[in-house]
Amino acid sequence: MFCPLDCWDSCKLKVRNEKLKVKFEGDGFSPYLCWKLNNYHKFPRKIPTKYKSKNIMLSEGLEKLVYILKKTDPKKVLFVKGSGNMGIMQNITKLFFEKYGATFAVGSTCDGIGEMGIKKGRGKSLILPTWVIKNAKKVLIWGRNAAVTNIHLLPLIKNKEVLVIDTIKSKTAKMYEFIQVKPNSDYFLAILLAKEVIDRGIVKREDGNNFYEYKKLLKSYDKEDLMKKCAIDNEKLNLLFDFIKDGAVVLTGLGVAKCKECYKTTWAIDSLFFMLDFFGKSDRGVAFLGSSGYGLNNPFAINHKNKVALFDVNLDDFDVVFIQGANPLVSFVNRNEWKKLKEKTTIVFGKYYDETAKLATLFLPTKDFYEKKDVRGSYFHEYVLKSSQVLSSKFEVLSEYELTKFLFDAFEFEGLEAEDKYIAEILNANLEKIDDGVYKKRVFDLPPYSDGFFTNDKKFNFLTEKFEYIQKPFEIVTAKENKALNSQFQRDSSIYISAKSKNIMLRYENNKIEYNELPDILKWIIDNNLLNKVKYSDDIPENIVFAKGGEVINEFLKADGENAWYER
Repeated sequence: MFCPLDCWDSCKLKVRNEKLKVKFEGDGFSPYLCWKLNNYHKFPRKIPTKYKSKNIMLSEGLEKLVYILKKTDPKKVLFVKGSGNMGIMQNITKLFFEKYGATFAVGSTCDGIGEMGIKKGRGKSLILPTWVIKNAKKVLIWGRNAAVTNIHLLPLIKNKEVLVIDTIKSKTAKMYEFIQVKPNSDYFLAILLAKEVIDRGIVKREDGNNFYEYKKLLKSYDKEDLMKKCAIDNEKLNLLFDFIKDGAVVLTGLGVAKCKECYKTTWAIDSLFFMLDFFGKSDRGVAFLGSSGYGLNNPFAINHKNKVALFDVNLDDFDVVFIQGANPLVSFVNRNEWKKLKEKTTIVFGKYYDETAKLATLFLPTKDFYEKKDVRGSYFHEYVLKSSQVLSSKFEVLSEYELTKFLFDAFEFEGLEAEDKYIAEILNANLEKIDDGVYKKRVFDLPPYSDGFFTNDKKFNFLTEKFEYIQKPFEIVTAKENKALNSQFQRDSSIYISAKSKNIMLRYENNKIEYNELPDILKWIIDNNLLNKVKYSDDIPENIVFAKGGEVINEFLKADGENAWYER
């Protein structure tokens, strides 16, 4: 059994059936659980099917779903899928909506920007297997608050030399040696370190594509200006350089990829460490969020005959919106666009009766993860986990497979296989069974990229693009909360500002500074009567607005294209 939450650790669970209730325990490589799993049942799902906010029978809800879909031009139906459950079987609904002819909203609210940069250099973003992390003597955690979001990394790095780079003095930063940098300055830090590598004559690899252009780009930057952009001094620079020069495991997180230009940041970081020969080694490497599906079969891959970039969606173009496992009214930027859902025929297929579900025309409840079969990989480790049904639901709820089968039958579509056949197909890969329901991807028996990169010529592509980001008077920083995930569980709706920045707010409140002199984000806080949400913290650097999750700040943030960024 596995935890289905959208989290680095992808925990293995023991699930005990106790008097029609389930109890979760850690198991194997995840011997303890996070706050969210330990408090899972304090956040109950909403069981009844609802139509226009009134309870109805599930069978009636399914009839209404079919009626809505049959009377609507398929291209006018928008399919939106979130990450409320990371099981691979969640994707089976795509088979129906592709055959039906719906329009898919394609993109990421999370790692898409960072992955873009990694693909430019490596071709594919792979995880760093846990055995490589165990072999390393040093670990650099760059823009990842592992003590909150990746708790099962901590035992792997116990007794190792650890250095943390981050904008916020996070829980992880307080545990290890810490270098604080300005928001969205990670590109400049990678460039600064790369210049040092060349200037000190320790380049180990230059056999990638575009190395001459990369060196030219590095020379175009001034060292002192780079240090100023990052807000680090010579002492910190030398500390960081000495830390990485002889090898380390580098674990980056979403903190390095929050702005529109930040795909260049992950590319710059990879280019630095390729020069230092970190790839394809057994005791060092670089990892962002890796592809959880790599090394597995995907029976649900589709061509997207009709699609639109997630953050280019104009709901005026659609009559019906089908939302699965997502809460756009909280988790998505461009919130004003998603508020139009109340004007549409909106169908929500999910576990929680959340903000989006409450304005839906039709709400269809899903089975919980322990009530159905599934398989998941991980974007952190090399293991694949299989779940069996532990408890039968006594309520009227549907699994993703059951909904898909119902719709295939209702529309007389052919081609849907048995549920167990899909699970077998997913697992019919190069896997080693190491425990009941636990497999290891053999592709990671060797260090990632040992046989080259996933580019046309298998060579690494060096960075060739300058960072065009313009630093702002007040920067916005977002991160995950310990007791929340996406829009689930116990959210923190506060807006955190440095105690040192409190003065600017007091000056405004005392009429000592004009409204038009304030940064845009502070104007927005005032205009929306959010001063009661503001908290001051010594852990937040000056001139930064920090939010844990998107409940409040996503009202302000905007993006376009397939992948979200968190700036404005």
